[in-house]
Amino acid sequence: MHALRTRAVIGFAFGTILCLAWVSAPLPQVNLPFVPQAFAQNILGFTERVSSQSNATEPSVAVDRSDGTVYVAWQASGTHVARSDNGGRTFVETPIANLFGSDVGDVDVRVGGPTPSGTHRVYVSSLEELPLVLQTHVAYSDDRGATWTINNLAAVNPSFIDRPWLAVFPSKTSADRDQVYISYHDFSASQINVAASNDGGQTFGPSVDVLAQNVLAQTQSFCNTIPSDIEVDPQTGEVYVQWITADPLANTTQGCNVSQIENFHQVWVAHSPPAVGAGAAATTNWVNDAHLVFDGNIGRTWQTNTDRIFATLAVDDSGVSGVTGNVYSVFPDNLAAAGNNDIWFTHSSNKGQSWAPPRKVNRDTGTHYFPWIAAGSTGRVDFIWLTTPDLSPSDTARSPWTVTFAQTTNGTSATPKFSQTSASSNVMHVGGICTNGIFCTVTGGNRDLADSISIAIDRGGSPSLVWTDQGSVFQGPSHITYGCLTAQQSAIVGASQGLSCKGPAGP
Repeated sequence: MHALRTRAVIGFAFGTILCLAWVSAPLPQVNLPFVPQAFAQNILGFTERVSSQSNATEPSVAVDRSDGTVYVAWQASGTHVARSDNGGRTFVETPIANLFGSDVGDVDVRVGGPTPSGTHRVYVSSLEELPLVLQTHVAYSDDRGATWTINNLAAVNPSFIDRPWLAVFPSKTSADRDQVYISYHDFSASQINVAASNDGGQTFGPSVDVLAQNVLAQTQSFCNTIPSDIEVDPQTGEVYVQWITADPLANTTQGCNVSQIENFHQVWVAHSPPAVGAGAAATTNWVNDAHLVFDGNIGRTWQTNTDRIFATLAVDDSGVSGVTGNVYSVFPDNLAAAGNNDIWFTHSSNKGQSWAPPRKVNRDTGTHYFPWIAAGSTGRVDFIWLTTPDLSPSDTARSPWTVTFAQTTNGTSATPKFSQTSASSNVMHVGGICTNGIFCTVTGGNRDLADSISIAIDRGGSPSLVWTDQGSVFQGPSHITYGCLTAQQSAIVGASQGLSCKGPAGP
């Protein structure tokens, strides 16, 4: 039953389309191919099942703050997208029909600027199989997912593309003026690349090699990186891209080319002014503006490891046009003790040039993976991560995992304070979690959850959360769960929390 009201939810699967309806009266029993369920019992807010597939992973979430519409994208033998008009209480899938067929996945979803119809453009990026294998395409919709336009060659690299992330600086006047960015690394030298569009995803300029423009970052990162988010400043449109790496000796002797077998203990962030140029000439400028966020091996007798992936980024909203916000980075690492993987947080108030010492976010003991953040007004940052009380989680131990939400409202302080609460009242995975990406197939690690979850902030300042959910069934089917919480302060100063967890059609 729903945490806020009682209802029944029915799902009918027609091919790839999921049609949802909700009613308040009891229904006769019927045999349904898919019945969404609410799992929240004792958290302030609710959770809801989104996907109809049994192999859904790596969800991404975005909220249109103009009306509260929620978009969730995920991979399940290709890319899938769903929309909620009632604050996340029910979802309807909005399939992306591509003449070239299904893609690989690795999805990201973002909301852009206004369209002539009064809606806001929504973007979904993913890796493609055709027309060019392991390149990136971007699909966008101006009618809330009813139809999609697909740019099949948004980002192209002769060494192929891995881990594309998406960021959008929405235009206030027209979605055709949105600035859209894709960051990724390639499969050969593992360079960090960014492709940019200044016309709302219709055309992209050539990919720009970020490392090639930063000598020190190139030296430290050459041949082995994990791209870890790209974000834009909501007031200035300036761009930040992040990655993690090890060091020159470890990269070149232990595992070049994304093998990820060494300890990734460095986090880097590069900064660029907004993209310039029109059409296929759109480009970014990262010259001599990459900076070390932290190096976990400095001053420690043990090897630290940041690749319990990913490191993620956020930029807060100064509230003043043209005034830059603060940049935040969060990452898992065993900084406190050799066997303890905690969540660590730092910030920069000068466009990433210098960073505060990292602070531990979680207050519980155990293992903590997959941290993601979203920033609201100055100093306000929301977090999501996965946690288990086991310090050495494994399939053999059937380690139980749950989802945690946390928040700080003084993220720019030298000593930020963090509140923490459960986002899922039930176990969402049991067993180990392998974080070596595609190399989990070599090590035999448990990669049932794949590699990422997601968080966004809605128009009332409350967090919208998505994660891969297997419940307590070991290596069972996986689906996507959405959660909206109200057990915290609004992340947006002046926002009405009465609008949280509500869409254009109401609760």
